[in-house]
Amino acid sequence: MWYFTPYILLPLTAAGLTIVVIWQAWSYRQLPVTRIFIGLMLATLWWSLCNALELAHATVSGKVLLTSIQYVSVVSVPVLWLLFALFYTNRESRVRRWVLVALFIVQGGVLLGAWTNHWHRLMWPAVELVYTAQGLWVLTGPNGPLWYVGVVNGYGMILVGTVLMLNQARRSRALYRAQALSLLVGALLPWVTSILFVTGRSPIPYIDTTPVAFALSGLAFNVAMWRFRALDLLPAAREAIVDQISDAIIVVDRHNRVLDFNPAAQVFFADQSVVIGQPLVVVAPTWLYEQVRDRYEGQFELNQPTPEGMLTYDLRCTTLRDRRGVSMGRIFVLRDITLLKQAALALQEAKEAAEAANQAKSTFLATMSHELRTPLTAILGYSEVIRDDLQIRGQNDLIADLDRVVLAGRYLLNLINDVLELARLEANSLHVYPEPLQLSEIVNEVVNTSQGLAQRNQNMLMVTIAPDLPPVKADATRLRQVLLNLVGNACKFTEQGQIYIRCYSPQPGIVQIDVSDTGIGIPPEKLALLFQPFTQVDSGITRRYGGAGLGLAISQRLCQAMGGEIVVESEPQRGSTFSVRLPVADTVMAPSYSDN
Repeated sequence: MWYFTPYILLPLTAAGLTIVVIWQAWSYRQLPVTRIFIGLMLATLWWSLCNALELAHATVSGKVLLTSIQYVSVVSVPVLWLLFALFYTNRESRVRRWVLVALFIVQGGVLLGAWTNHWHRLMWPAVELVYTAQGLWVLTGPNGPLWYVGVVNGYGMILVGTVLMLNQARRSRALYRAQALSLLVGALLPWVTSILFVTGRSPIPYIDTTPVAFALSGLAFNVAMWRFRALDLLPAAREAIVDQISDAIIVVDRHNRVLDFNPAAQVFFADQSVVIGQPLVVVAPTWLYEQVRDRYEGQFELNQPTPEGMLTYDLRCTTLRDRRGVSMGRIFVLRDITLLKQAALALQEAKEAAEAANQAKSTFLATMSHELRTPLTAILGYSEVIRDDLQIRGQNDLIADLDRVVLAGRYLLNLINDVLELARLEANSLHVYPEPLQLSEIVNEVVNTSQGLAQRNQNMLMVTIAPDLPPVKADATRLRQVLLNLVGNACKFTEQGQIYIRCYSPQPGIVQIDVSDTGIGIPPEKLALLFQPFTQVDSGITRRYGGAGLGLAISQRLCQAMGGEIVVESEPQRGSTFSVRLPVADTVMAPSYSDN
């Protein structure tokens, strides 16, 4: 038999508020603590609805049945509250599998006892339906031992969870303390009223005021979700992340009052006990406040003068907004970068010193090369005069020795010229005069000049020039110097073989000159060393073939100065191919070296 009573509006209101809380928490369902919280709210919703139905029913069997169904929430809410408190306070590591099993076995036994009470009467030995002065039909009667077991278990778990939440609220800062207390009030209200009802101290005799508490509980949970941002950031997560981070974090509201700060920020406040809620201008040092007061978004550098010197901080300022995008304040994150700044300054000074040393080296090489070349030119000149004089006098036995002097002098002069050229390249003082050139004339000239060197090692020199080859834009003297060096190297490192010179256009806008040989080749791991000054791929090669390792380095830089490059392919004992790539005359040239 059903009837209407205004008292059912209380549990129905509690159910509506609980649905709102579940909806608010649903977006955080990926978090374990939130899933437990949603389970707690679902159990509360079930309890409220069953309680409303039980209040509106007027038969013994119906009320007993609805009460038994209601016990699904009665036994699950304490377990869920305890789990929520453990996860909320970052103690989830204590939730062992056997603990969960034990809790559910005990509470499951109570639930089973409620459903089978008509067999054993251990829950409620006898029940009686009474009509009260308030117009309610209520069940009365003594409680059995199983009921007391359920009460002790449930209140025990509620007590443990409550102690955990109180301890968390005591240790948390203002925002998180209010958050924890709101959740705590919401969870405890129904149990306080339940205890009052069980002990006979309810303000309304015979009426269980738990639905009233559920309504107030829903309000408390709503306050926790909306006002204090419960589940947005748990205090345990804050302690694990914010409190342990080495960067200083300061949170201020829209009026520049300090809302929160982490331990790393304590160095900026003289008295940490009176910082929360105070204006930043009052509690922060003047140098800090002056540099952050007008900054809202971005990354900045702050300087703190100290007796020991200037400290530098990296400041990251972020506007703190609520879910609707309304500004609630600012977050300042300060990181001490003094050592990084000092290291960067030292690195810059070292770079400048290295550049100065390199410039001094280039200047020294250029000066010394010039000073050496002047007397060496005179020596070679006088040697030629003496040689002609010896030929006139018929003293041929001395001419061979003088030829050795001239050969050594010319070798030394070439080496000095290479050093001078490299120094000018490194000093960016090389003259380059690009102009349209036909390759056939320059290549034929290089071949004619290199014939003697090729014949010395019994090599065959062959040339192929593609028809209708477009002109290149290059410096004739520098290009001739590059090709002579490449062909000379091919002749020097090849014996009784072939040297091929092939000119063609591999793609529009590019002309390529390949100088290939069938000589000793170069190991793959040594190719990266070819274009480094004063470097040979093998010391044995230096002793056998001579050379200072400057020719390829100079050639590469000359090609780069003309807007091109040199690439190489080689295989040991099968020869090498050096390819000069230059832009055609009607393409845009890359920037070239010029006089400073």
